[in-house]
Amino acid sequence: MDSRIRVAIADDEPLALMRLARLLERGGCEVLAQFRDGMAMVDWLKDHPLPDCLFLDVKMPGATGLDILAEFQERVPIVLVTSNSEFAVSAFDFAAADFLLKPVEEARLAKTLERLRRRTLGRSALPALSTPTKIAVIAGKGTVLLELAKISHFEIEGGNVFVCASHGRFLTRWRSLMQVEAALPLLSLVRLNRTITVRPESVRGLRVLPYGRRMVLLADGQEYAASRKGSQDLAMRLGL
Repeated sequence: MDSRIRVAIADDEPLALMRLARLLERGGCEVLAQFRDGMAMVDWLKDHPLPDCLFLDVKMPGATGLDILAEFQERVPIVLVTSNSEFAVSAFDFAAADFLLKPVEEARLAKTLERLRRRTLGRSALPALSTPTKIAVIAGKGTVLLELAKISHFEIEGGNVFVCASHGRFLTRWRSLMQVEAALPLLSLVRLNRTITVRPESVRGLRVLPYGRRMVLLADGQEYAASRKGSQDLAMRLGL
């Protein structure tokens, strides 16, 4: 199995960009693209398959690292790189995969890459469904099989992923929504926001909010706020 991590990087400082690319390649990464401003990266991401990770400078012209993080965090792991540690809080508020201070130390970068490799391997090593219609969930000290047709959505809370169905909420063995989506491609799940991914068939209604966002009513009778991207993806999936 190829253990190389495919990355794209952006930094408006030429020397910092060159150094980061060199360190990443030395660490076993394949640097697919390098950019001097955020908008150039955003345009590239729209026309190319997503890499395994993005490394972004926080302060860049056009679109900052935080701007790109807010838009793409649900689709690809993002590591922020900056000389200012005050951005660390914002990075983790947006669930960045990691936060590196300049000048990036090779040993510190190696730890980041190892976590990314475990994350990538974890997605590829997920067990397949035991049957086409059920998944295994945790019940007490044992395991029960839950019918996919009864599932409304998955949500992550405190590092655990729960599946919500018509008759309750159950703990799963997954640790991220990306793992769920990779393991259950036949469900065609739609990511509403950072913490919830839904089965489109469970949607019972939509309510329009300002700035292109929507409240989504699911089969459990609860409403959940979708991000702008999640609202667009769900509307497209439902043919609205």
